[in-house]
Amino acid sequence: MENWSTFAEVAGTAAAGLTGLLFVAVSIRIDAIAKSRELRNRAAQTLALFVTVLFIAILLAIPGQASRLLGAELVALAAISGGAMAALDRRARVGADAHEATEHALALLLDAVAPNAITAVLLLIAGLLLVFGLGGAGLDVLVLPVLAALAGGVISAWLLLTKIPQ
Repeated sequence: MENWSTFAEVAGTAAAGLTGLLFVAVSIRIDAIAKSRELRNRAAQTLALFVTVLFIAILLAIPGQASRLLGAELVALAAISGGAMAALDRRARVGADAHEATEHALALLLDAVAPNAITAVLLLIAGLLLVFGLGGAGLDVLVLPVLAALAGGVISAWLLLTKIPQ
């Protein structure tokens, strides 16, 4: 797994930097986001995507860790992040009808582009492959949830920054 340290470093750095971008985007549009439970929860889902990648990078960078242990950690992370993103999705949908049409439309768009379930499922698959001793395949699959989470998070942050009406 030492060969994956560069990937962990790049993914972790990207996730940390993009988390900062998300905070900038939210702070610029804080008035609209603060008023909308739906948008707050969609922004929190985007944060969860970036934090999931950050934790993947941290787990992958642990020196001398057995691949099966990493797999178990990734399975646990998939359960935690998938559960958190599902809970945020439920919370976003609760007050969806109470908001202006443009805010609701943006929240639906954020929901459509955010790869929440895909990230959690791919992370679970990668973890299970590692647990069952298929380390090479598990690490290769691990690239997919990282890419999905980063790409979806960037798109969501961009939409939060540019599509909320003034």
